Amino acid sequence: MAGFKDFLEVPLKTRMRIDLVMFDQTRSGLELVDLEKRYKSFVAGSKSKVFLLEEECQNEEVQLPVDPINEASNQIYSSVVIGGTFDCIHAGHKILLSEALIRCKDRLTCGVADGPLLKNKTLAELIEPCDKRISNVKELAIDIDPTVNYNIVQITDPMGPTRWDPDMDMIVVSEETKKGIISINKEREKGGLKALDGYIIGLVDDRLRVHDEEEAKLSASSQRMRLLGTIIKPITPNTNIPSHPYIIGLSGGSASGKSSVAKRFEKLGAGIVDCDKLGHEAYRKNTKCYIKLIETFGSDIVGSDGEINRKVLGAKVFGEKEALEKLNSIVWPEIGNLAKKCISDLDAKGFNIIILDAAVLLEAGWDTLCHQVWVCIIKREEAICRIMERDGKTQEEAEKRIDNQMSNKDRVARANVVFCTQWSGDYTQQQVEKAWSILNNHIEEERKDHKSQL
Repeated sequence: MAGFKDFLEVPLKTRMRIDLVMFDQTRSGLELVDLEKRYKSFVAGSKSKVFLLEEECQNEEVQLPVDPINEASNQIYSSVVIGGTFDCIHAGHKILLSEALIRCKDRLTCGVADGPLLKNKTLAELIEPCDKRISNVKELAIDIDPTVNYNIVQITDPMGPTRWDPDMDMIVVSEETKKGIISINKEREKGGLKALDGYIIGLVDDRLRVHDEEEAKLSASSQRMRLLGTIIKPITPNTNIPSHPYIIGLSGGSASGKSSVAKRFEKLGAGIVDCDKLGHEAYRKNTKCYIKLIETFGSDIVGSDGEINRKVLGAKVFGEKEALEKLNSIVWPEIGNLAKKCISDLDAKGFNIIILDAAVLLEAGWDTLCHQVWVCIIKREEAICRIMERDGKTQEEAEKRIDNQMSNKDRVARANVVFCTQWSGDYTQQQVEKAWSILNNHIEEERKDHKSQL
């Protein structure tokens, strides 16, 4: 679209390669020769073409929906505004920007949602940082039309600068957010500002949809869902441990579905080290851990059977940060040693891939025993419901349990691969199989690289 609004004498160059140029009117004769000459130097590559609509297109009757709002907005405005999350830039975003820019003469304001506006987004933990999304929007917008001034800003309020900016003329929104035009204009009226004209674009069908759990329309939510089971963070080789067997650290909060995901990998051929079970072994009578716990917390933590009464011990550390840190400093290293032994035993049995299933993998520092970190996440509300149903806890108890754990956001920040069991078991299995295939390919590539270096 760059250079087309005013039909510039010299077409503007864009950063990205142009393969196709299309016009909305059929040309002929000398005009056609002139246009082809002009724009052939504009497009890049020997296979690029200038495409003009055929004569017969003029004879086709195309029925387009008539929208009074859109009809009134088919003009050029000085200042146009749009808004959105702009995560995983896709065709829908490009259409939104193009429709806004084709009507914009001087300034385009773009609000990029952040903070509380992301709270209810699907897989919000996978949304790119706001500064990155702002940069992506600006880069794309300038490529579409470098003649416009851009004001691309972070917003934490649904209305953003439309609430107070007096210099805006019109707003472009999608079909699903068209009611926002009415709300915005009500607020502007209260502030004594002129109402914005509005233009509504339709939703785009997602032709790459691979599962019913994904949205039928093109959306960043579905694109984030497709990141599940894939490598989202580059793998840094752990040179402190042997390359074989290949160890995956699998972590996740309460009710995240972590253990069920581990079982799915077990069926695919992975060896499993269950650190929750190892935690029980660490407390057993007459172990070094057992003796140290009694020395630290008193003999009253020992039950009538001579074993540690974990309920009594739990009461002593509950809500006491210092006491809990002491407990963890005693128990976690012992569990880590037991995990190393289990890994060795599974290696001896011939397992090439071993999953270290550990809720506190990152907190305990057991990720140092692993080649990759994988994480299971689930929405807070769903986790609370699962804890209440599974463990018979009250909502308040479930919320406290979640709040006392590492957040999903912090886990994802350290993860190479992420899973979510929010949806059907079939969709979870799809994530698991995708990750398993990628992992085996990665191990095979590492093996080839190692062999070539010998």
